[in-house]
Amino acid sequence: MLITAIESIIESLKKAGIIPDVVDEFKPEALLDIKYGEKKVELGNKFTIDETNKTPDVNFVFNKSDSDDKSRYILMMVDPDAPSPKNPTHREWRHWIVGNISSDGNLSEATHLDDYMGPSPPSETGEHRYVFLLYHQQVPHIDYPRLDKVKRNNFKARQFAEQYSLKLISANYFMCKRD
Repeated sequence: MLITAIESIIESLKKAGIIPDVVDEFKPEALLDIKYGEKKVELGNKFTIDETNKTPDVNFVFNKSDSDDKSRYILMMVDPDAPSPKNPTHREWRHWIVGNISSDGNLSEATHLDDYMGPSPPSETGEHRYVFLLYHQQVPHIDYPRLDKVKRNNFKARQFAEQYSLKLISANYFMCKRD
C-alpha cells in the first residue's frame, strides 16, 4: 500500500504541473502526512484560506523500515502560482521553511528559517497550488540563514536545494483560492 501511494505522488505532481514548474522528476522515498486540523492534504484536494491559516501538523512515513535516527530533513511550502496561475511572475512564493528536522518529524526542535504564512491568493486569480517539499539533508546539521527579512517572492526551491545539497524525497500539495 505504501509503495502504491508513493508511486502515485509522481503521477499527481506531473498532472498538476508541479513537475516541471517547481521540481524535476524524483524518486519518492517517503510520504508527507500533512493535516490542517483533522483535514489531510491529499495530492491536490481543496482547502479554504480559513482552514490553512494555522501551521499544519506534519509527519513523515518512510518507504524503508530502518530510518536513520541521525538523518535530518528540511520542509518547504511554496506557491508556484503567485500572483496568479496565468501570470506567475512571483513564482515561487515562499510560505514556510523548516530545516534540521529529525526523522521523527519533531518540528519544535528544528530550525525555523521563516515563520509559517498561510495561503492568501489574490481575488479573482483562481486556484493556486500550495506545494510541500520534503528534502533529505546530506549532513546532520546545516546552519541555515533566517529568511524572514528576505523577500518571499521569486524563491526557487531547486536553487535552494542545490545550494545546500538537499535530496528531494517527497512532495504533497493542496489547492486554494479566495472566494
